[in-house]
Amino acid sequence: MKTLKIKKVSFPVAKKYLLQSKFRNQAVHVKETVRKIILNVKKNGDKALIKISNKIDKTEFKTVTEASFNKSDLKKNYEKLDNAIKKNLNFIKKRIINFHKAIKTSDLKTKDGIFNLLGQIHKPIDRIGLYAPGGKAVYPSSILMTALVARVAGSKEINLFFPSSSEKAKTLMLGTAHLAGITNAYNFGGAHAIAAMAYGTESISKSDKIFGPGNNYVAEAKRQVFGDVGIDSFAGPSEVLIISDKKKGFEQLAADLIAQAEHGEDSKCIFIQIGKGGLGDLFKELERQVTEAPRGKTIKTALEKNSMFIQVKNLEEAIEINNLVGPEHLQIIYKNFKESLLKRFIAGAIFVGENNTAVLGDYAAGPSHVIPTNSAARFSSPVSIEDFLVRTSVTEIKSIKNKAKYNELLDHSIFLAELEGLHGHAYALKLRRK
Repeated sequence: MKTLKIKKVSFPVAKKYLLQSKFRNQAVHVKETVRKIILNVKKNGDKALIKISNKIDKTEFKTVTEASFNKSDLKKNYEKLDNAIKKNLNFIKKRIINFHKAIKTSDLKTKDGIFNLLGQIHKPIDRIGLYAPGGKAVYPSSILMTALVARVAGSKEINLFFPSSSEKAKTLMLGTAHLAGITNAYNFGGAHAIAAMAYGTESISKSDKIFGPGNNYVAEAKRQVFGDVGIDSFAGPSEVLIISDKKKGFEQLAADLIAQAEHGEDSKCIFIQIGKGGLGDLFKELERQVTEAPRGKTIKTALEKNSMFIQVKNLEEAIEINNLVGPEHLQIIYKNFKESLLKRFIAGAIFVGENNTAVLGDYAAGPSHVIPTNSAARFSSPVSIEDFLVRTSVTEIKSIKNKAKYNELLDHSIFLAELEGLHGHAYALKLRRK
């Protein structure tokens, strides 16, 4: 393999580059392609879904039924799995369920001198659409990381979509779907799958909310259907940013970069070296591991095309660069790192310590690995039980025990209604004065 052509830049250059948003702009052709796909599926339903799948994914479906799997089908595929796979999936399942059951989402019920009940109640979202990515690999872990959380929340219907793949891979995905409590599974991927979830077709029910990571086209499709349907976050191609003050011993950190790069050629890897030295040894280690990696070509492209290696003077500069990126995964390897600093970092998920890694978060840590990418960590969060619930505010007045307080509440509301010119509002309130 030829020598890696890696971008090594200084703090000022990296800062200027990131401020111009060059690292996260979405290609115009992706937006337009996705727009056309969504309109086609929305208008033509099953017919469009089959035609697009056969063209893009090289499938040979004649009907949606051929790509559909019910609970009985899922169970049969689970029974085909090796015992070692079943044991592993059940171990991961237990950790995910335990973590999300520990998250408190209790209803709020209080009262004051006017209202007998004043608060909020939670209820599960009924119909969930899940996307599990494919492409360079299959991801049964993505099924567990979303479907199990939906089950903990109490969602009634969970429909899974995943791209076409080999029979062996399909068995793994469908078997995992059974373990995760999926209602129906569909062998469709890409923007057309997102469109089918968002708007429904003759054979596929419309989802209330869509979850799951994917490539640029999937992320853009979720962005475009948002508002017609709920979405978890804009989870696109994988990202990792590593902050390190190590000066030697880069085998693990090189492996962590490669672990994200192997997801696909559009994966993003950023390494921030604090202080002088270190990057040369890291580059040598990357060269060695990329040469030996089964997906070396994909990794090489990701590291050369979408990655950046930055030398900074101190942790403050590292934090500034990190917060311009707002990465999906942030790893921090820094001597005597203080937990009190964590809230200064913008990131979807943070992994602190040399023995920790984003890869553990991909599988067995417990929190969902469906994490916002493309700087969306600034305003959104990793998938959790709260994302599968809706909050409803509730008030109740049974009887008026304190007329003075009740009338005071009405008078203030009447004043504001009239100030806004909404006299119908004011009149409805005036009728209730005691």
